[in-house]
Amino acid sequence: MNVGLVFDTSALLAHVRPERLSAGELIGEVAENGDLVGVPVLAVLDALAQLKQDDRARLERLVGGDSHTIAVLPLTADDVLEVHRVASLIAGGWGAAQAVVTANRREVLLATTMPADLGIGVVIHADDVDVLS
Repeated sequence: MNVGLVFDTSALLAHVRPERLSAGELIGEVAENGDLVGVPVLAVLDALAQLKQDDRARLERLVGGDSHTIAVLPLTADDVLEVHRVASLIAGGWGAAQAVVTANRREVLLATTMPADLGIGVVIHADDVDVLS
């Protein structure tokens, strides 16, 4: 599995809410390159807690189905302490922290709608973040 981009919680929420299109366009670009969009499991859990009915059902289908464009990324034992460290430095929560750690480790872009919550310049470089509109 080759992950070409990582979504944080805010990017995942933008994708499952129908009024936002930029996340879907970005997924298409990543897929054209033969890569997957990685969604950290903690971002999925954070997003589920914020969604109601139809949006929640869309997210459940997205992560529960056999997607050819999105992969749910596990929290590995090797990443637990680093996710905890990053979470203590940023405002974005556990899902954003795992997204930062994952993007840094895989050396891929991190997609977000909330760049101020990511500790840019502290735990991730600005050039490694793609801000969705």
